[in-house]
Amino acid sequence: MNKHVFAAACVAALCAACAQQPKDRFTLDGTAEGWDGQYVYLSYQNDTIRVQDSTLVQDGKFHFEGQLLRPVAAMFNGKLTTNVYDRTKMTSFYMEPAAMTLTVDIADLSKSVLEGSVTQAGVDSLEAQRDAIMSEAKSINDAIMAEPDHEKQAELREQLEPYQERADKLLDAYIASHPASVAAVDYMRFRIANMTYEDAKKIYDAFTPEVQQTEAGREIAKELDVLARVRPGQPAPDFEATDVNGKPFRLSDLRGNYVVIDFWASWCVPCRKSNPHMKEMYAKYHDKGLEYVYVADNDNQPDEWRKAIKEDGLEAFHHVLRGLKIDRSNGGLNIDQTNDISDKYAIHFLPTKYLIDREGNIVGKLDSDELDAKLKEIFE
Repeated sequence: MNKHVFAAACVAALCAACAQQPKDRFTLDGTAEGWDGQYVYLSYQNDTIRVQDSTLVQDGKFHFEGQLLRPVAAMFNGKLTTNVYDRTKMTSFYMEPAAMTLTVDIADLSKSVLEGSVTQAGVDSLEAQRDAIMSEAKSINDAIMAEPDHEKQAELREQLEPYQERADKLLDAYIASHPASVAAVDYMRFRIANMTYEDAKKIYDAFTPEVQQTEAGREIAKELDVLARVRPGQPAPDFEATDVNGKPFRLSDLRGNYVVIDFWASWCVPCRKSNPHMKEMYAKYHDKGLEYVYVADNDNQPDEWRKAIKEDGLEAFHHVLRGLKIDRSNGGLNIDQTNDISDKYAIHFLPTKYLIDREGNIVGKLDSDELDAKLKEIFE
């Protein structure tokens, strides 16, 4: 080969290599028209390191860059004091080691568009399909927003369930078919409450080791440990608490009886609606060895808890608070779940009912109809 041609080829190859995005680096270039002179902020978790970065918008443009070991969830906003619950003031997306662009909608940051991330493209496609399903129920959602009565709201939400189930099937399919995706494991963190232990364990075991070691993956592993302990046949987790009358209560003191543990709250409409039938079953089977323990999610509303017990005529049952401590002093949010009964039983929805046998073992987590049928089977 002519040496000049060879040299030119080497230079071209070197330039091409330089132009490629390094495998462990990312760049995020964005446009934010109207924010000149303002700082914008990007935060994400890079392995065990929490990164909070900022850069100045100049001529409507901004630039971030850094190292990434794998795709990560990131949050972008225009002010450090942004209320993260206001979706118009922040946007979240999945970054990865790649060259990405972010087009910011400064009026509503949630409408901002990220390009260049394969992970985010998959999430965008999934969410578009789910949104299309839920848009079919727009009239129902509008009615819920306009309805001031909580009981009527609950009735309207029941009409949403078929649409939500269709949307959730898409989500579950995505989770199961993306074992190497950090987005899939993030989604599973919120879907595991709707899964059986066996299904959740199967999906988790299929995740790659890298995905399992993410923050979400570690949370799911902990949740699986709890779910394993509350499967049918397992000893019911014991707990001690102070009851509604100020007396000490311990679950294991009821050994020798069948026990229904009902996780509820004074503000929970479906919980309150189930109480009349629960009272009927209690009256029917109490003398045969049935006890009720009501665990209320009212630690910050003890007066409302006592009021609901009286209004619904539940004084004959055992009543305790779940034991969750939330401290919002000094502008922070500190949560103490050391004595949280709900945490011991993997409670994510209210009402949730567990049936415990005479030996203190879990029969199962049952809805009202299933509980009714099971008690008939046991006592009749």
